[in-house]
Amino acid sequence: MNGEKGMQDDFAGMLMQADALQLEGRYLEAIAAYDEALTLVPDSALAHNNRGVACMALGRLSEAAMHFRQALEAKPDYAEAHNNFGVALKRQGEGEQALACYVRALEINPRYAKALLNVGTYFFERRDYPEALRWYGESLRFEPEQVEANQNVALILEKLGRHEEAAFHRRIAFGRQSVFIDLSPSQERTVLVLWGAGVGNIPIDHLMPVDTTTRVVWIIEHGDTMAPLPDYDLVFNAIGDPDVLGSVEDKLYEFSGRCQHRLFNPPTAVAGTRRDLLPNLLGDEAVVVPPTWRIPRDQVAETVQQLDEAAFPILLRPTSSHGGDHLHKLDAKPVEQDLALWNAEFYYVTGYQDYRSADGHYRKYRFIFIDRKPYPYHLAIGNDWMVHYETAGMLQDEWKRQEERVFLANPVGAIGERAHAALERIGMALNLDYGGIDFSVLADGRVLVFEANATMLVHPEDEAGVLAYKNPYVRSILDAFKAMLTTGAMSLPQR
Repeated sequence: MNGEKGMQDDFAGMLMQADALQLEGRYLEAIAAYDEALTLVPDSALAHNNRGVACMALGRLSEAAMHFRQALEAKPDYAEAHNNFGVALKRQGEGEQALACYVRALEINPRYAKALLNVGTYFFERRDYPEALRWYGESLRFEPEQVEANQNVALILEKLGRHEEAAFHRRIAFGRQSVFIDLSPSQERTVLVLWGAGVGNIPIDHLMPVDTTTRVVWIIEHGDTMAPLPDYDLVFNAIGDPDVLGSVEDKLYEFSGRCQHRLFNPPTAVAGTRRDLLPNLLGDEAVVVPPTWRIPRDQVAETVQQLDEAAFPILLRPTSSHGGDHLHKLDAKPVEQDLALWNAEFYYVTGYQDYRSADGHYRKYRFIFIDRKPYPYHLAIGNDWMVHYETAGMLQDEWKRQEERVFLANPVGAIGERAHAALERIGMALNLDYGGIDFSVLADGRVLVFEANATMLVHPEDEAGVLAYKNPYVRSILDAFKAMLTTGAMSLPQR
């Protein structure tokens, strides 16, 4: 009996040590400690579950899933293991299987806030916002101060134009804590990431992967710019939307003015990418940037009515909107009462230029700028003037993917020397350490700019999928970004 109790005590001590190592972000050591504990109690559901969590932190998803399965074999009604198994499956691209795991966790424990959150996120990522709000609401009913749930609810409410309610949830999410640390298990650098509480942030997961980079994420509008921060090597301003920047610019400029580290994407450069400023910033004999005006919402209808008929078609979009959300093309002057506007403080009114190619299709190219140098990222070919990669038929039409392959392999040949030289000038004019441009090429070789700013997403594709041919070019972008950070960590602050 004493021997069995002693073994249990040893096991409990090993497990406690492993959990402590995991909390410190020392995942490899934690895994070794869990393995030692499992030699004493091989069927411990808790040890298998916690070891799986450590594996997930290192990106070892298949290994993590194996341990969650073993935890569930030992304890089938282990709600936390079901939920964690779902998270591992989701990160492997198995969304439907992940949802089934979350649902099983909730069958065991209907008040499980994390599982409710994960179901909400399943619908959020599919843009089923009413269903996402329902599940997030249930999650917050049991844990009202969850950061992620409140943040995602705020993002949905922003998209719905319910700005005051969104601000309420952001205050809950970040009112008590404005600094969040993503510890790297194999740290090469620590980056202070300046982050906005709302929309308009640069997606950083692939640019600064946590397997090599410790990220100190600072929600600056809810923080004290004079308060001490954890140690860091350099600063990356991830608030990439110039219209969002305006709401936090005082704090950003205050911090950047006394920052003693290299600051990438300084707020002055981001502010210059506002849509109405781009014609003067970028336009030249080889670059067409349609005229754009930034108009208060209550003056939009009057402004549109005052335009000459020859000014149409025009594009109307609210500030801080992305991906074509609430974007409208007006081919002729509308009846004033028919001009339904979304709830935004300002709108952009932009001249529209037809950019159909000779074959009747619309082509939208994207280049990414790393340290002002252009890198090809993708080409989307669609049948409609509003071209988005996800809806343009790129996954269905092989000829479109073949044209994209040719573009990626030889971008100068695809868009022409005149257009590529213009892109190089644009990269210098934007003066962003990280940014991008969406554009088309007109029949005479000029670049037609749709947008050029820092909010561009870069991500690798599934290696087993039809878009895997893009990954070498994605890797070139990510490698260039990593090299820029490495050099920047050793340089003096940029002024």
